[in-house]
Amino acid sequence: MKKKYLTIDIGGTFIKHSIMDEEYRILEEGSEGTKKNPEKFLKQLETLLLRYKKEVEGAAVCIAGFINPETGENIDYSVGENFRAYNLKQALSRAGEFPVILENDSNCAALGEMVMGAGRGLRDFCLLTFGTGIGGALVLDGNLYRGKHFKAGEAGLTLLGASMTDGKILCESVGATSALVREVSLSLERDVDGIYIFRHLDNPDILKKYDIWLEKAALVTGNTAMLLDPEAVLIGGGICSSPRFIGDLRKTVYNMFPQLEAYTEIRACETGNQAGRIGALSLLLKQVCQRGV
Repeated sequence: MKKKYLTIDIGGTFIKHSIMDEEYRILEEGSEGTKKNPEKFLKQLETLLLRYKKEVEGAAVCIAGFINPETGENIDYSVGENFRAYNLKQALSRAGEFPVILENDSNCAALGEMVMGAGRGLRDFCLLTFGTGIGGALVLDGNLYRGKHFKAGEAGLTLLGASMTDGKILCESVGATSALVREVSLSLERDVDGIYIFRHLDNPDILKKYDIWLEKAALVTGNTAMLLDPEAVLIGGGICSSPRFIGDLRKTVYNMFPQLEAYTEIRACETGNQAGRIGALSLLLKQVCQRGV
């Protein structure tokens, strides 16, 4: 009988979990709202582990933040207090009494794509996820590259331009999908979502805001590719399910950086919202194999 593992993707709104076997087959899955209070949040995760403690061999967890995978420390102070108030790796290891890995969600998504998705067969690639923020991850020579301070691949933190106003330097960031949604919602004076935007790109005002946002997305994509010279840049997030966006992004990047078209592909991710959980499990299986657990 194949061993089973608990995989958990911790988001700001929902905690999604799956029971997977060693071949990444999903045997069970579910989700629940994320508790904001740090103590209730920790209790929520411990309760989830205890629910499956007797039937799984370990837990693989992905979460936003700058994660030290060895110590479990999250040093990203831009995330919610619930994400960093406790050392989740240590707390969950005690609760489950089995191996637990904790890793950045974008890093796990990249590994998930390498194992089961658009990154199969690639040795060098970047992942950019466009969502509430812009996440990023790097796989170099077949291995996850985290950086000295566990911040490698954070393309969303890069700046695209600067101007001087009243003696102060004002810098422009790329803006995630949420920035596009916010701009269009303000223009229409009502709340809309990404699906609405892509269905109404025939509206000149919406198209104009989309094109401005697309140029910024293409700049960060192209600059990342120019700096690292990967085989491919994988694009994740809910927006990657739109064929229109992937096509527009490719065209805009290759117009800006024509040399890239010959050797760097731009691909949509394939594993959807399971990417992080698959990647986290790949790390856990690697650890278990190395330690002979």
